Amino acid sequence: MKMPKAMALLIAVACSSFSIHAQSFNNAFASQRAILLADSLIHAFKNSNWDQYLAMSYPGAVQYYGGKQRFQEYVQRTRLLNKDLEENPEKIQLLQLSHDDTREWQCVIKKTRETFVDGKKAIVISYMIGQSKDEGLSWKYFDVAYNSVENVVYIMPDVFSALAIPNREVIYETNFVKAP
Repeated sequence: MKMPKAMALLIAVACSSFSIHAQSFNNAFASQRAILLADSLIHAFKNSNWDQYLAMSYPGAVQYYGGKQRFQEYVQRTRLLNKDLEENPEKIQLLQLSHDDTREWQCVIKKTRETFVDGKKAIVISYMIGQSKDEGLSWKYFDVAYNSVENVVYIMPDVFSALAIPNREVIYETNFVKAP
């Protein structure tokens, strides 16, 4: 039995429309989860919840710093450098979201925080890379803030080459100095 051309065209359009809708849903789901879990990681860091922070950290970063104990010590030292997190919390924004043909997603999250550096008001902009291997449901992160972008490939050898990871920036507000 031959299918009329109009019917075949209608079926093809419906299938492609469904595929586009499913892809949009997957992007939206992965985006929401990436932001939600990045926020959870930041709260774990801010509140010194090291068990949660380690559980949400990219395994390659833990290994790069010498295992769980040394990584935790490193993260605790960096937390001491950020004493004013309660007063000046970080704001996050999903900059990039990408996936491959498998179930893996990766993202770049921008972190922005107003603070004081050497007595000068500044905006610190840094980045995190996230990876999900279960279609965006769970995410593991690694903070590029205290690493150079060149080290990313050593810490995360499976990073997507399509991700654009900017360097950390410190932007000083002119004509503003914190009183001693």
